[in-house]
Amino acid sequence: MKKSFLLLLLFAFGLHLLFAQAPEMIKYQTVVRNSSGEVIKNQNVGFRISILQSGPDGVAVYTETHAGMTNDFGLVNLEIGSGAVDSGLFSEIEWGNDNYFIKIEFDGGNSGSFAEMGTSQLLSVPYAFYAKHSGNGLTLSGAAKPGDILYHDGASWVNLSKGINGQTLRLDEGIPGWAEPGFALPLVTTLPAFEIMVDSALSGGNIISSGFTEITAKGVCWSINQNPTVSDSITNDGSEIGNFTSELKGLLPNTTYYVRAYATNGAGTAYGNQVTFKTFQTVVFPTVTTSGAVNITEFSALSGGNVTATGGAEVIAKGICWSTNQNPTVADMKTDEGTGTGQFNSQMDDLDPGTIYYVRAYATNSAGAGYGSQVTLTTNKTPPKIVTKDVTSISPMGGVSGGTIILTGGGTISDKGICWSETENPTINDNTVSAGTGSDAFNSAIGLLKPNTTCYVRAYAVNEIGTAYGDQKSFTTEDAFYDGFETGFSGTTGGWGIVMGDAVEGAYSLSTNKSNSEASLIRTLTNSGQINFYVKVNSSGVNVTFYIDDIEQGSYSNTFWGLQSYPVTEGEHTFKWKFIYVNYTKVYAWIDFIVMPK
Repeated sequence: MKKSFLLLLLFAFGLHLLFAQAPEMIKYQTVVRNSSGEVIKNQNVGFRISILQSGPDGVAVYTETHAGMTNDFGLVNLEIGSGAVDSGLFSEIEWGNDNYFIKIEFDGGNSGSFAEMGTSQLLSVPYAFYAKHSGNGLTLSGAAKPGDILYHDGASWVNLSKGINGQTLRLDEGIPGWAEPGFALPLVTTLPAFEIMVDSALSGGNIISSGFTEITAKGVCWSINQNPTVSDSITNDGSEIGNFTSELKGLLPNTTYYVRAYATNGAGTAYGNQVTFKTFQTVVFPTVTTSGAVNITEFSALSGGNVTATGGAEVIAKGICWSTNQNPTVADMKTDEGTGTGQFNSQMDDLDPGTIYYVRAYATNSAGAGYGSQVTLTTNKTPPKIVTKDVTSISPMGGVSGGTIILTGGGTISDKGICWSETENPTINDNTVSAGTGSDAFNSAIGLLKPNTTCYVRAYAVNEIGTAYGDQKSFTTEDAFYDGFETGFSGTTGGWGIVMGDAVEGAYSLSTNKSNSEASLIRTLTNSGQINFYVKVNSSGVNVTFYIDDIEQGSYSNTFWGLQSYPVTEGEHTFKWKFIYVNYTKVYAWIDFIVMPK
């Protein structure tokens, strides 16, 4: 793959040379960047440097090569005259006899393959080199002495210590035998235009060299004509060396402009390369792309976008918008990632699990909002989230609870209900009552508890991911008379007997297969309420009839453990169960779990 490079500090050199024992070298410093403007750090590079006589296409009187390495800032320092000589002698160059140009060739991988990066005229010729070869033939605008600052303007030498543009220069106390390079024009490059609007744009430049004196002004100049100068429209962006950004205002719509960076010092004004751009005709929506969603969890995801064009006006807001409906807009959920162009990332939170979301990046200017393409994401599913209802309708035998599903987890509720136990944190492996499927709230009755018993209850819900439980509730059943036949029967059997193996609760129940058999129970109640019991009859045509104080309350035939309840008042009562059949064999009746107020 071919790599492109940019030498950012082309020809920023300075010298301090001794008359008597001058090290015949020129210091050269450059910053190496790739074609994207990124600094190339800690990389082996190569240079081929040629001194050309008479013009930029002149004969190379000297050529040398250098191998070096960029530092952490992409910087390389060389000394021209100390490299590996390809041709000519640096010490034999007749600096005073002609104009000289320096050509720089660059090898980005130090592989021996060089690419030409540019040619520049040596405007400030080293005085020590000239003096060595010209002796008394030096042509000056005035007398010179060691320590003076000399400048070669391409035709003759000027002694700048005598003043320039009416300004008297202050010279340091020079050491006899020293000469220093004089003023030169700054070296400046122009940045491409960006953030182009209907009536404005941004550009700027980079001052690579100040020309060995202070910069007094810098900025950009622009015009609808080529090669603009400081006589045209300009910005003034200070006097520091290095990169700067300039804002061009008051432009005309749909117009082509030419721009050059400029820098001014004591020697004059220098211009950078020319760039061109065209303003927008009218304001349109910004152009933005949408990034795919990543880092997807049950409740969040990450997306973003890239605003690539302003649409001709300032981008005042950008971000992403999302919805469970297609083509979301800024009227839906959205993020705000600031202003301007460029890439951005946006975090989406408070999403619902197992849900499809539609996402678009947006950017807004004075024309309105522009949107990127739509991307979709599906959040991960979770177990449901459910809340247990408080227990109500508490009786000696149980109560009523239920649940409210506040989150399906993105799945389908395949079962829900309550579970309970006489120990804490019951699960679906304990006693349960199912309330079916779906996400609706529900109520469920808890039965078959003994009187005066503490019970723990939790609602549950099941989806594809697993089973979730609600918070635990507890209650204690009311105190009451209770006969479960686990330890006998306090009444009279009258042909009924306690049997094992068929019971509602526990292991025992009261049973008979004899016609006209009666079981009775006498109780004195101090509170009114109701009597509850379970009855079972295994055939039709036979009946168990229930009496309170010899008054028939109900008759049951061919039933499987049905719960029967009847009101009772305080006082003494006789409760009787009578089994009657005619011409039947192998018929049975059972009674279990008798509960009534005390």
